[in-house]
Amino acid sequence: MELYKIICEPWANVSDIRKIARCSRDTAIKIRNKIEQEIVNSGKNLPNCKTRYVPTRLVLDYLNLDAEYIGMMAIQEKKVLS
Repeated sequence: MELYKIICEPWANVSDIRKIARCSRDTAIKIRNKIEQEIVNSGKNLPNCKTRYVPTRLVLDYLNLDAEYIGMMAIQEKKVLS
């Protein structure tokens, strides 16, 4: 259910990427940096704030994850826990 809540957010930080990818902080930073570079190379900008964010959709695309499947599994998990 936690993963579903994360993927429903429009932006992901390193902590969110760690939870989605189940990886270390260093790996999550590398993923974020690669996604940021792709965005910049495409001529777009990212929000300028202290905590760096990337679009969650791009994180899911980068990891080749299916958001719909994660949503279905979250619903099933909720039914089992209820």
